[in-house]
Amino acid sequence: MKKKLLPLFLLIFIFLVSSFSVDALTPEELLARVSECGKIELATANEDGSVATVACYDTYEEAKKIMNETDNDNLILIEQGIIIDAKYAVVDYDVELSKTVNGYLNVYIDKNSNITNGYYLNGGFPDEAAMIEVDYSTKRVKMKVAGLVGWIDKYEGSLKLYDIVPLAWVKTPQSYTVTSSELIHNFPENVYGNKRNSSRTIDRKPSMLEVGTYYSYDGHYFYTTMKALLQDYQNDNYNQSINKENPYYNYYQYLSFRTKTNYSSENINQFLKRTASSDSKMLNTGDYFINAQNKYGVNAILMVAIGMNESAIGSSSIAKNNNNLFGLNAVDKTPGQSANYFSSVEDCIDTYAYSWLSYGFLQPGDSRFKGANLGNKSQGLNYRYASDPFWAEKAASYYYDLDKYFDFQDYNAYQIAVLNDNYNDTVYAMKIPGGDYVSKDYYQYRVKDSAVVVMGETQGPAVNGNTTWYQIMSDPTDYIGNSKSNPRVEYKWDNSYVYVSAAYFTKVNTPLQGVPSVTPTVPDSVPKEEPNEPQTEAPKTKAISDIVKEANYHYENGMISGITPGATVETIKKNLTVAGGEVTVTDSNGSQKTTGKIGTGDKVNISSGIMESLSVLIYGDSNGDGSIDKLDCAEILRQYYGYVKYDDIRKKSLDINKDGNIDKLDASQVLRHYYGYINIEQ
Repeated sequence: MKKKLLPLFLLIFIFLVSSFSVDALTPEELLARVSECGKIELATANEDGSVATVACYDTYEEAKKIMNETDNDNLILIEQGIIIDAKYAVVDYDVELSKTVNGYLNVYIDKNSNITNGYYLNGGFPDEAAMIEVDYSTKRVKMKVAGLVGWIDKYEGSLKLYDIVPLAWVKTPQSYTVTSSELIHNFPENVYGNKRNSSRTIDRKPSMLEVGTYYSYDGHYFYTTMKALLQDYQNDNYNQSINKENPYYNYYQYLSFRTKTNYSSENINQFLKRTASSDSKMLNTGDYFINAQNKYGVNAILMVAIGMNESAIGSSSIAKNNNNLFGLNAVDKTPGQSANYFSSVEDCIDTYAYSWLSYGFLQPGDSRFKGANLGNKSQGLNYRYASDPFWAEKAASYYYDLDKYFDFQDYNAYQIAVLNDNYNDTVYAMKIPGGDYVSKDYYQYRVKDSAVVVMGETQGPAVNGNTTWYQIMSDPTDYIGNSKSNPRVEYKWDNSYVYVSAAYFTKVNTPLQGVPSVTPTVPDSVPKEEPNEPQTEAPKTKAISDIVKEANYHYENGMISGITPGATVETIKKNLTVAGGEVTVTDSNGSQKTTGKIGTGDKVNISSGIMESLSVLIYGDSNGDGSIDKLDCAEILRQYYGYVKYDDIRKKSLDINKDGNIDKLDASQVLRHYYGYINIEQ
């Protein structure tokens, strides 16, 4: 029930006093502000930065209903000095994230789940997202940034993770400027307009956009006003977008890594000499990049662009001290301490192309695979490579700079097609149209906008009424689990292609050369039929799940469990090898692990023609040391009382009794195990 309506003279007084304010109230000033409301305050966020109370309510639900029904775009809800909801707003999520347990923000799939699917964010430049919805009971907010839609927590313990900024106070949101020739992304340091701004030129002028200023939080659909954008996001559509029928795809962000640049090593050296400082670690590296491209099937300029973005064009301390151009293992919390070291820049580039890209992020069997392109925060390398939601776009901007410098010799050199929806167990790579799967166990396309390069077209069995099939450059169909393999397996450019149905893909650019028609041939790896001759059946790949089960472990949803606490790496590898797999183990940072106890969060990489990377789950071992002791009991209590928030695998390890909750009962189970009264069932 509505509690109190403030007198008109008081509203006028508040307005007159607040009219002298220039900047929007800070969160600290809002906390210190005296309110007439005991519980929920419905107020107006004035464009001059002030707040004017409209009415007081006993419940959030009452106030929310009135806010939605009132014809005032600037209404907000305040509780105990904090804005908890707004009709239209952005989310400032860069609130002391460096103090969080991991140094970043988990993004959950819904308002109640603790499942992230691996999505995470960090703030920086810019640090705002479009606000879609608030859940009052969980204090989570649904937001969208760089194509990623998800829910974030309000607090980690007592640490605040985001602020809601009403649209009336948003003076400088991130925006796009379209000139007569280029597309520029503007990155303000904050939305209040009182700090510095920067910008990146990311592409040539898109044909579907006129000269002007636009807003977008996915880089595909553009709006002329923030209000229209937020309305569409709230309604889960793009009806008011000016290009709703023709989404934009940045060529450099959606170009598959399985391509070759038209540029030479001399071109790369020339551009870096023009761009880098005199002591840059990237100078004279052109041969290394081109050689790595040709050996491992990874576009050289995409690697150059990532290196420029990650290493401040070869001038960062990690680049200079560690010969690490790509930020490898430079995790958010401790980048300088955890970053990998390489004996030389050449070794770094070669290892990066081979074990981090070709047989890592770009390998369909890898848990990080979301498409073989840079993408954005929902798809491609950006999904797990970096917490910066605009990491892919920033890297792509360096490719644009180089391509522009040499008069766009790479632009639209290939036909790009993207997956037209999210699929599961539907879109497989085939050896010939409608023929055998390359690998039904792991080589499939699942995530919308995963990009492929169309090398040719042919006709085949109809899929959803469409008989066209695309011949595409293939990702490796075998897995080399050990990055130290000698010699390293090279990519076969001449015959590395597979087929996918055109029914599942949409072309997003116009290549300089047309797409040729092709006559499908059976790849060398497929036995060819000879008339009147008996055929021997090709050896079948052993399923990873069968290997795990035969070794007496449990296989489920990308995890391996059933491991006795205290088991060693050597034991696990021996058991799985005997069962038919080739096995390597890495720790949670991706480093090889050859000895010692295996613990929660480690990765067991099993290959048998195909490959899967399984996360280790040991119930009770929350800190990943392979043992169950008092430290794990303490971790359960820290999680229970909200002092920490763990990732999904560690949370699962804490739920000892498997009731879906992490509480004191689980802590007692750990102690009883430690003192020998029970054994925690694995």
